[in-house]
Amino acid sequence: MNIIEFFYRWREKHKTSGIPKQIKQLSEKPIIGLVVTTFDKGGLEQVVLNLYSGYKSKGYKVYMMCQENVLGVMAMQIEPDEMLVFDSKLDTFLDYLYDKNINVLHYHYNVFACREAKARGVHIMYTMHNVYTWKSDSEIKEYSKLLSEMGKLVPVSNFVKNYYLARTFTKQDNIKVIYNGIDFKELSCDMLPEYIGRSALGLQADDVVLGFVASFYPVKYQIGMIGVMEELIKQYPKTKLLFIGNSENDYYKEFVREYNMSTAKENMQVVPYFEHKYMGAFLRKIIDIFTLPTLQEGCSNAVLEAVFCDKPLVLTNVGNAMDINHLKSCEVVHTAYDDVIKTSNEQMVRLSLFKDSGNKRELVEAFKKVINQLEKYKKAAILPEEEKKQYETAYMIEQYVNIIEEVTRQ
Repeated sequence: MNIIEFFYRWREKHKTSGIPKQIKQLSEKPIIGLVVTTFDKGGLEQVVLNLYSGYKSKGYKVYMMCQENVLGVMAMQIEPDEMLVFDSKLDTFLDYLYDKNINVLHYHYNVFACREAKARGVHIMYTMHNVYTWKSDSEIKEYSKLLSEMGKLVPVSNFVKNYYLARTFTKQDNIKVIYNGIDFKELSCDMLPEYIGRSALGLQADDVVLGFVASFYPVKYQIGMIGVMEELIKQYPKTKLLFIGNSENDYYKEFVREYNMSTAKENMQVVPYFEHKYMGAFLRKIIDIFTLPTLQEGCSNAVLEAVFCDKPLVLTNVGNAMDINHLKSCEVVHTAYDDVIKTSNEQMVRLSLFKDSGNKRELVEAFKKVINQLEKYKKAAILPEEEKKQYETAYMIEQYVNIIEEVTRQ
């Protein structure tokens, strides 16, 4: 085929009399494309992977569409013929929609060609996974114009929704909160490799073990917990803190610098990377108190996993912490800053480098409270199975399926 033939075939495929050719629903169920920027490893990828598997379990044909060729271990769980890396190329993206007859796009931290797809009859939905502190007022308001064109906008917590509304003054007509779902079956696995067992980690039977599950990033603020531990071990020397999360970035280097100089160094350690399938067993067998004292969250999978595994929690008042703060096993403290609406990403990055945080005293007191009544908190953390179901992937999928049915009727 020469270039002229290619051009005419492309024009025929994509346009009719200047109007984009429409993608029609040819199958009984809509065909879904999940659109991401990269697909390496982390909380976002886990949510998208759960959606991919969940949609398929409901009988939908699903494709993963990745803007950049940055793929990791989680991408290996996608069927090869259901993965596209389109390298920011509009033609490649649109051709794939036509070739696979995709008529629903579910975007995550990405809006590539959403208007072009919508012009071709594709139904669009967008999941908002976090608060957008990195966007200026003008940027987020401009972004909201694009998001308002979506068939449905889905914040992952009320915290995320309220932040978005406060900064954009957008109407709530097309907004619905859906919490992330977690895989109960995977978390129920009780197998734990020896290299992350209590003995290998040097933990004693009478140690009180805190678990901080989060990748090392400024907004996760692991450095702040160094300052908390330095105070806490003065009264509770048997307290140990484990950091569990990806450490392949520059913030980890800043963390190590503070960690190596800390008086609490012997009471802290970074756990070697392990597959997520061991997380449930690790939480149940190793961790006494789960903590996520971060600067910023959307809807933390790790928090939900700790709830499922019956762990007491100490959290900051971000993300889904404010949706579960009614639990008697949960202590929620203020963040290290005053107001997320008025705090920029640059300010959070600066805060993340200091071990003496604005909420250090409050965090220390919260940990003391839980440690002093640990058995009471552990008992309160055991929730009825019926109450836990709202955190399951299956429940999340049902809600998204309802949205797909709604937007495809529009």
